[in-house]
Amino acid sequence: MIDLYYWPTANGLKVGILLEELGLQYRIVPINIRQGEQHDPGFLKISANGRIPAIVDHAPVDDIPPITLFEPGAILNYLAAKEGRFLSLGEKRHQVQEWLFWQVGHITPYLSQLQHFREKAPEQLPYALSLLQQEAQRLYGVLDRRLSEVAYVAGEYSIADMAIFPWIQPDRQGIDLADYPRVRAWHKQMAARPTVLKAYAKGREIAANERSLALV
Repeated sequence: MIDLYYWPTANGLKVGILLEELGLQYRIVPINIRQGEQHDPGFLKISANGRIPAIVDHAPVDDIPPITLFEPGAILNYLAAKEGRFLSLGEKRHQVQEWLFWQVGHITPYLSQLQHFREKAPEQLPYALSLLQQEAQRLYGVLDRRLSEVAYVAGEYSIADMAIFPWIQPDRQGIDLADYPRVRAWHKQMAARPTVLKAYAKGREIAANERSLALV
């Protein structure tokens, strides 16, 4: 059994998608980040950075004690490696890591900041918005070019796709997917996967109004 400490944001959803894809038994432990529960001492013992998601795997391989992990990229790698799925082999395995770290290092920080400044800034900051908007457009362009070459970002369906998908929220980011037709087609295909739909449905059971749960 795996405990998933979670809130249905883009970072939380990516781990939920993988757990559904793997068919593993897991229990969601909601951490309401809108009420500051990520700062509770009990959660900080599990996630030293005070951010969701985090997991506790009560049945790791080789009968070792339970494993605690935070950071979604680390969690995705751990679960995929444990089950031997969605990591690919040979050169493609390295491509999975390449695109996973692209998501961690570029997609999350820039798109999350863009959403923050568009939705929550007490005053408009044109320079910040312009800078972040241009970078968002560049990142969508990188993804669109990649998807003109392959069906999935690492060639085969992998944790890299699961990591990127929840962050493609064009309405919140001022992006028109008509300008990125391969991203639009890939996003539509991802959004139709039964495992993705199930992961998002579980998110709605916890916090139906979270904006990251929109599949358009």
